[in-house]
Amino acid sequence: MKIAVAGAGFVGIVHAAVMANQGHKVILFDVDNKKIDNLSAYCRNETNTLPIYEEGLEELFRRNSREGRLFFTVDAKSAIRDSEVIFIAVGTPFDDKEGKANVSYVEDIAKTIGEVLQVHPSYKLVVDKSTVPIGTAERVKEIIKKYYLGEFDVASNPETLAEGSAVKDALYPNRVIIGVDSPRAEKILREIYSPFFFPHQSGRIHVMGLRDAELSKYAFNTYLAAQVHITNVLANISHEAGANWRAIIPAVLGDERIGRFVHPGLGFGGSCFRKDVSALKRTAEDLGLDECTVQSLNIILEQNEDQKKKLNKKIISLFGEDLSKCTIAIWGLAFKKDTNDVRDAASLIIVKDVLERGAKVRAHDPQAGEEFLKELQRKGVDLSNFSLINDMYEAVNNSDILCITNDWKVYRQPDFDILRNKLKNKIIFDGKDVLNYLQMKEEDFNYFSIGRPDIIQ
Repeated sequence: MKIAVAGAGFVGIVHAAVMANQGHKVILFDVDNKKIDNLSAYCRNETNTLPIYEEGLEELFRRNSREGRLFFTVDAKSAIRDSEVIFIAVGTPFDDKEGKANVSYVEDIAKTIGEVLQVHPSYKLVVDKSTVPIGTAERVKEIIKKYYLGEFDVASNPETLAEGSAVKDALYPNRVIIGVDSPRAEKILREIYSPFFFPHQSGRIHVMGLRDAELSKYAFNTYLAAQVHITNVLANISHEAGANWRAIIPAVLGDERIGRFVHPGLGFGGSCFRKDVSALKRTAEDLGLDECTVQSLNIILEQNEDQKKKLNKKIISLFGEDLSKCTIAIWGLAFKKDTNDVRDAASLIIVKDVLERGAKVRAHDPQAGEEFLKELQRKGVDLSNFSLINDMYEAVNNSDILCITNDWKVYRQPDFDILRNKLKNKIIFDGKDVLNYLQMKEEDFNYFSIGRPDIIQ
């Protein structure tokens, strides 16, 4: 396949070398004459250094250039014209003044692609390889369409390279992210990346929407940054408390749950998390640690409490502050499935709030009903409009909306015909990512969940 790579920086250089190593004809182009001259001179053995050092990169460069698969140019238009796929791997530096990533280089390449296609019309797949803000692929499309209305696709394929192991990461990726909105684009990118994996590893190619792929790179780095952050917070507390963080690390890594809490919901509940984070925050305060450390723990607690109110905010946005004419069915009262523990459950905040706004509540939980009722009584909540229902479908009967607030298995595949007959407004709020999103697109319900676009029928 003929591939062009725009941008002779860290990502572009590594990607071009690895694509050429896979047997593709690759043209790496950049507006910087000095960069291109340096790369060409290196491949001619006229200089001994590449602009970046990565183990294995030098050998890849010289061999693939010598064997006629890797070329360099400052002529962007010829590189685009002569290629089927164009990877955009230019820089997207953070603009401190604007407080956002600078995508002007990406936009410049998109403009050049549009100009080339205007004169030399042919199908091209344009792939954002750079780390770009959500919506950039759509912006690239808009720019190209100003010049060319023929066939082309734009995809997102964010890099997942770590400096110091970039060549190894590219040659032996543990995953590849492909964001597309057309079968043709998906087919081409699968053809490019499938050779990197054994047949049984096909699941490592993750195909998703354009915006999903763009967000994924930020998600990876934010998770990692948060891990670095919380590690340092704990290490600082350990130091001041006279504990040895190094001795704790193996035990932390032995907890298989760590790194796996990626499913969105209504925050954490139960007897441990809030209590333990709160206690750790107090320890940090007592040890005299800096305000930043203390607040980083406090933010975890504050965000979690705000997360529990997500469904209420959505309900209010649809029905207003006064819910006296609204009947709400609640599925799930325990803080999570397979327990009757209601301590710190999101349902306590949700139900208390809507009752105070005048709503009638019909609630169901396979195990936690009585405990939940006792907890509301203990909190002094007026239960005049609250009903505890033994049958999950009867709880929905004559209700305006259904709120799912935990993830019992019985809630995962409900009978939608029964719901259709019993639920007056056919509105479902899924606070635990329980229902099948693709199936909900086929049903005639208005569906609101956390972390996914609303479905309005």
